[in-house]
Amino acid sequence: MYTHPRKLADLHTHLYGCIHSSDFLEFLRDREVDWTAYQSNFQRVYGANPPIADILERCRRGVAGSRDDFARLFVFGDDDAGNFDRFQAKYDMLNHGGSSVGFSRGEVPLPVFIDEVCGFIHKIIAKQRRQNVGYIEQRMNLGKKFTQAQSNEFVRAMLETYSEYEDSDIQPRLAISLARDNPWPEWEAVQRAALGPSGHLLTGIDFCYLEEGYPPKDQRELFDAVKDFNRRRPERALAILYHVGESFNDKSLESAVRWVHEAAELGAHRLGHAISLGVDPDRFGEHSRSESVAERIDQLRYDLRHREGLAKFGVHVDVPKVTEELDRIGALPMDHQLTIEYDEEKLDELGRRQRYAIGCIRELGAVIEVCPTSNRRIGGINRPEHHPVKQFVANNAPFVIASDDPGIFGTTLAISCRMTRWNTLWTCPGPAGVKC
Repeated sequence: MYTHPRKLADLHTHLYGCIHSSDFLEFLRDREVDWTAYQSNFQRVYGANPPIADILERCRRGVAGSRDDFARLFVFGDDDAGNFDRFQAKYDMLNHGGSSVGFSRGEVPLPVFIDEVCGFIHKIIAKQRRQNVGYIEQRMNLGKKFTQAQSNEFVRAMLETYSEYEDSDIQPRLAISLARDNPWPEWEAVQRAALGPSGHLLTGIDFCYLEEGYPPKDQRELFDAVKDFNRRRPERALAILYHVGESFNDKSLESAVRWVHEAAELGAHRLGHAISLGVDPDRFGEHSRSESVAERIDQLRYDLRHREGLAKFGVHVDVPKVTEELDRIGALPMDHQLTIEYDEEKLDELGRRQRYAIGCIRELGAVIEVCPTSNRRIGGINRPEHHPVKQFVANNAPFVIASDDPGIFGTTLAISCRMTRWNTLWTCPGPAGVKC
């Protein structure tokens, strides 16, 4: 008897990032698009003007190789890797080629945008189903241009689309990404949707995009509001999903570890990427970094609060010295930049700080979402010995493997599983039929 392999579950994806190049090419085939803004940003980041109009014209005429040329321009591959700006320059094809930007400018009516998004949902789910994915959680941001009424209608339409699959062999779910600078308007829309007819298909809230400048502590009130909602309506409880420790150029390495720990302390159920929590400190080598006085004060106060736990991992917190530094830098402007030097000894200490924080996060029950393709291409972690998942495995940290943006990365969840095994030399207990 043939036994169907167990289905995969992809818990960290972004809806538009799931769109496959072939589906987006088909969408663009008869569409008039002003590519000026996309080309301008691409030129700024990559130093070359993307020949999008020429490629699309050749695709329309069926010129041999033109579809492959489009896929190369669309996909953020290993050759493109480097940083978030390069990723965003590629992602902008989706924003400007679709109706997202037009809607935000008031040029596209909401029903047109809704039809587009729901159409892509069906195409994405069809592809995921063929890849043996049985459960997929897709994240979508609303944006500041939505009115409350538009937010309600938009989320309702997406949930109704997901509801069409309730009796099928794939179960899609939605999480709404909130703005880090002001999440409250979207949170109002999320609550209404969660209590609606299809609210059981809404699994949580998410914080994504650039994290620099938005410390987890700023979301304490919002996290408390979600916890209160969950206490009052446990049948529609929402998970708190938080991208953190993915990009940390504006702070010290120990502060980047702290941010992940603090997000878990505040109540995040799942931690997106958390690269800073597990990346091998040797990847950075001896170097200097800078962070603001405000960030340094937060780090020193963290050290004082956690000094007993840190001591068990060989991190000595000199209380008089820390107190003296707090007094000294407290007189400086909070945005003044301080230089932090990293030598071999300090990098070794960072590894011990990571292991302490991982243990705390494990006790708190938070789960780390490892996205290996994204870590490689956006995070720039190319060598397997540096990948954070090695540290997570070694310290029994709970984690899941996810594809993040499988469309724009040109990947699948099964490939992500295999990549994780390559990164860790770890035997993945994957489902039958999937060579992890």
